[in-house]
Amino acid sequence: MSELSHIRNVLEEIKTMEHVLGVSLISRGGLFILGDAPKGVHQETYAAMSAIMLGAAETTSTEMKESLKNLQIKLNERDLIILSAGSRYMLAITVDGNGENDNIAKHAAQVISRIEITI
Repeated sequence: MSELSHIRNVLEEIKTMEHVLGVSLISRGGLFILGDAPKGVHQETYAAMSAIMLGAAETTSTEMKESLKNLQIKLNERDLIILSAGSRYMLAITVDGNGENDNIAKHAAQVISRIEITI
């Protein structure tokens, strides 16, 4: 199995979780790599702004002498969970707003830990 298909399989595993609408693999520099950007958004803007938000949250947590688990953004109709996927990548997970975001983030982090070495 190629590295890229392994990463696709991991993203698909996360996407099969209840309430998850989509998963995007994004570089820390803000480039969309793979996955599903939410419908109706500009993929490049979505990726860049997600990377900026995660970077800002990590900087804030460092200043507070804490470590960041994930970033959760509550919207009117859906939520966005952003978490680190190693030193070069991150995941942005769109959730329908009815899910238990902490459980989704925890499970996604466990799944991500299987690919951190390869990405």
